[in-house]
Formats: sequence, C-alpha cells, structure tokens
Amino acid sequence: MGNQRYYEDVRKPDRGTLVSLISGLLLYCLATPLRAQEAVEQTLARVQALVQNGELAAAEKQLRSAAALYPNSFAVHNDLGTLYLQTQRNREALREFLLAVRLNPDHADVQRNLGTCYFIENAFADAIGPLQHAKALAPEDLRTRYQLGYSLLMLDRPQEAEPELKYASDRMPDDEHVAFALVKTYQAQRDQEKAAAVFASLQAAHPNSVFVHILLGEGYDIQEKYGDAISEYQKALALAPKMPRLHFDLGFLYFQDNQLPQAKEMLQKELQINPTFAPALYYLGEIALDQSEHKRAIDFFQKAINQNPSCVDAYIGLGKAHTRERRPKDAVVVLEQAIRLDDQQPEIHYLLATAYHDLNEPEKRAQELRTFESLRAKEIPKPGGMIPLSRRTVATCLPHPVSKTK
Repeated sequence: MGNQRYYEDVRKPDRGTLVSLISGLLLYCLATPLRAQEAVEQTLARVQALVQNGELAAAEKQLRSAAALYPNSFAVHNDLGTLYLQTQRNREALREFLLAVRLNPDHADVQRNLGTCYFIENAFADAIGPLQHAKALAPEDLRTRYQLGYSLLMLDRPQEAEPELKYASDRMPDDEHVAFALVKTYQAQRDQEKAAAVFASLQAAHPNSVFVHILLGEGYDIQEKYGDAISEYQKALALAPKMPRLHFDLGFLYFQDNQLPQAKEMLQKELQINPTFAPALYYLGEIALDQSEHKRAIDFFQKAINQNPSCVDAYIGLGKAHTRERRPKDAVVVLEQAIRLDDQQPEIHYLLATAYHDLNEPEKRAQELRTFESLRAKEIPKPGGMIPLSRRTVATCLPHPVSKTK
C-alpha cells in the first residue's frame, strides 16, 4: 500500500508541485541554449587561437566535434567552411557554407563566404546570388563589392560590374586586383579612354605588378605581336608562378605563334595548378590533334566536356578526332550535341557533312553542306588574338559550376 500511495502521489502532484515542475522545466529550457551558446563561443575562441598559432589540424578537430555536438550552429559551420577554404578543400568548404546559409540566411559573413567559395571556383553565375545578398546586408564591404563586380564582368555584364568595381576602387585606389578588373570592365565597354587612365594609375603605383604585365601582354596579343606578348607573360609568370590561368595564357600565346612544344608544356603546368581547367584541356586536345595523336586528343576533349558541358569547341574537336579515327557514328553524336549548343558555327555542319559522307548518307551530307555554305557566307572573321577560348574577360569554356568560399 505504501508503494501504491507513492506512485499515486507522483502521478498526481498537487497544484504547487505542478507549478514548481513547470517553472523548473522552463528555466532548464531557457538555460540549455544559453549554455550551448556559451560552449560554442568558447570553442570558437579556442579555434581562433589555434588558427593564429598555425595549428590547423587541431582547429579542424575541434570544429568538427563542435559541428557534431551543435549541428544547428551556423557559426560553427561557417568557421569550419572558412578553415576548409584556407586549406584549399573547396568542396568541403562549400558544403559547410551551404549549411550555414540554410541556418542563418541573413548573416552577411555567411552569404559573403558562400559567394567567395563559388568565386574561387570560377562558378561566377552561382556567386552572384549570395554576393548580392551579402551586399544588401553589408553594402560597405569592399570584398563583396569587388567579387560581385568581377563575377559580373566574367559573365560579360560590364555595365553592371562597373559601379561595384568603381565603389571598391574609390575606397582602395592602390589595390592592384580592383584596378585590373576596372581596366577590363572599361575595355569590355569599349571605353578606351577610361581604361587607359586606370591602367596609367596602376602602372604608376605598381610598375612591376603582375597585372601590368598581363595587360601589356594582352595589348600585344591583340596586335598579334606574339613575341612581345610572350615576353610580358613570362615576366608576369616570374612574379606569380602559382597564379591560376597565367600558364594557360602563356601557353595559348605559344599556341597562336605555332610553338606547340612550349604551348604543351605551359598547358600541362596549368593543369598541375588547376586540374579541372577546361580551356587547358581543350588546347591540349588541339595540339594532340595537330600531331595526329587522335586517341589522346579524344581523351583531352572528353575531359574538357566533362568539366564544362557547354564548351562547344571541345565538342567540335572531339568530332574531328572521331572522324580521323574513322568513327563517323561517334562523330555524328558529338557534333549533334554541339549543334544543340550553337547551330550557327559553319565548321560543325562541314564536319557533319564529312561524317555523313563516311556513313554513305548523301542526302544528309548535302543538307549539311548547304547549311555550311549559308552560314559561312554570313560569318564575320574573328580578330587576331581571339581564338574561341582566349577571351580573358568572359567565362568562355570555364569549369562548370562546383562551388566554394572565403
């Protein structure tokens, strides 16, 4: 009976006991998030100290443990993403930043880091949204304005890029990166007077800047003075041997000047720094094709397509390689994919006509030849120095969006 009475009392507490239990529960519920927040803040402080001391492995271990304990802390995911980005583990960084944005979409640092991650990966279209959000939350942040402007420039939207880059330039007049981007923006708008003025300021402030040599090299490239252009890019490369795209640009100049061994070497070095860079893969395919290494060419063109499925030139190269390997059916498949991307290139239709000839389909061959002749009659010749993938202000055939951050 005593035991029964005890259980009844527990099941049916009096009013005073019930109020005490509820009050205690409320206090516990309020205290728990506060204690968790304090624990997170203490962890992040320890992590910051470890990072400042260069103990990145220990910092990562603490952050990973904190992410498991506090999966809903946007701050933990944001800091872990930043650490991954610092150690060039961009895909892992992207995952953390996406989690942080989901947990707190209205935090400027989180949006900025997500945009930066995409920016680093050359996924400029993906970078625009988070960078615009970050700008709305913190309009005076110069890194946001620069990256937003540069992303717009790389998407061939120079009018929209200009105010972002001008804002950053007015507040950081001596910054080489901003000045370079602003020069490219004015060039894209064909405002040579403004481009020249910004370049003159850049050259006066930083006469041996890597960006000065790049711009001089581009100027010589457009004039088809390839020797002078190569010399400027060699100087740029000596200053910044690990800078993405520099080996590619130098390799492209060698390619234009028909110095194929040197071009091949530079393109391969670019891939050591940037293994997914589709233009380098494409031009290695072109060199292999030129040297009748058709199977190697097929491999390079296919890798370029894998990195950027919208790279029309890689499909054309792949179609050529299949044709030379006497594989007309394969050539037709990839050339039809190229037409779906761009049906206005005469070369695609000429190659299709060749493939249909090999397949003994005269009607289809005749139709493709008619289309080829019609398009060729309307074609405007490309200026020197502007072979399909060479434009340095437009994200032509750049790696397909992946994602990354701060």
